[in-house]
Amino acid sequence: TVQVAAADGVETLPMSVVRNRAFEPDRAVRRRAYMAELEAWQGVAVPLAAALNGIKGEDLALMVRRGWESPLDVALFNNHLDRPTLEAMMEAARASLPSFQRYLRAKARLLKLPTLAWYDIEAPVGTSTRAWAFADAREFILEQFGTFSPRLRGLAERAFVEHWIDAEPREGKMGGGYCLDLLGEQSRILVNYVPAFDGVSTLAHELGHAYHNLNLASRSPLLRATPSALAETASTFCETIIRRAGLARSPQSDQLSLLDASLSGQCQVVVDISSRFLFESRVFDRRRARDLSVEELNQIMLQSQSDTYGDALDQAQLHPFMWAVKGHYYSSWESFYNFPYMFGQLFGLGLYAAYEADPERFVTGYDDLLASTGMADAVDVAARFGCDVRSRSFWEQSLHLIAQDIHQFERLAAS
Repeated sequence: TVQVAAADGVETLPMSVVRNRAFEPDRAVRRRAYMAELEAWQGVAVPLAAALNGIKGEDLALMVRRGWESPLDVALFNNHLDRPTLEAMMEAARASLPSFQRYLRAKARLLKLPTLAWYDIEAPVGTSTRAWAFADAREFILEQFGTFSPRLRGLAERAFVEHWIDAEPREGKMGGGYCLDLLGEQSRILVNYVPAFDGVSTLAHELGHAYHNLNLASRSPLLRATPSALAETASTFCETIIRRAGLARSPQSDQLSLLDASLSGQCQVVVDISSRFLFESRVFDRRRARDLSVEELNQIMLQSQSDTYGDALDQAQLHPFMWAVKGHYYSSWESFYNFPYMFGQLFGLGLYAAYEADPERFVTGYDDLLASTGMADAVDVAARFGCDVRSRSFWEQSLHLIAQDIHQFERLAAS
């Protein structure tokens, strides 16, 4: 729990609720939550740093004993990826950073700020005429999933009817979103639902994981083990269905806010994950020699954020404790958990482009593709739809779709 200053005193709130205040329209509310969050992480920083040092040290020790050259090689192997694929994707992502920085500058102008602070990244912009209550999210998701296939809609309907989804933020509940395959075709979903379009997108994302689990259910246990990079395929695809439908069906007055919700998520996946990849690489490099202090971990995180966000964010108001926020850092089998999410997001966009080009052919082979993600490496899975993931141009095509949205956002912001 976190102590947060309020107009009538001090509130004691769960961390997930405090972090959700990043979506509040009132900048003073966002800033108070940000300051309280940093103070709370500082209070537990020493044991967290000890844990992080221990886990990264274990990874390095096991790497040597098992004959790997680096922890990154282990992560690539576990994700059924190779170096050429990773390098092609990361090069394309680095080249796209100026576009994302243009988006953040345009958002700062809309908010009448010289530069965004960290706590402004998720701030709402534009005017939305629709409130997204959980019931509204349910109906919209079911309708849009139905445009793809009755089977996808049926899975989502079952998740709502059979209460697979734990949606409300509350004390004792971890932050973020998660989907777990439970038994047979069943899954369970954890989200901290925000009554905004971003919350609808997150819910659709996790239901995509559940649909992936449905297609894997017929496989034997070993063949259901899908690497993280391919595990994001269905979730990103479902999220893209929802985001595209939201933009297409909304009045022009709503398009700015919906574009912002979409681009904010894309910025997290490309820009922020690039910063986390830099952070983890640098931590491993230094951890080879010795333990790292809280101050060193903070400095590495701030430098990594500066290298990716550039001057599009206020350099004095970044987030030094993102290494404490992300629980993935604290599991030895999830080292370099970050780049698979970028792979999944951009690969999913590439698949969506293939779907738009030939919907009938795509729908026919899609379920089989999802069912085979534990049976082949990413190069072979992607090749089924004519995608060459070792080519930088493939990733540039996906990023170009995002760049088009950034251009549209700038145009709407200027008007």
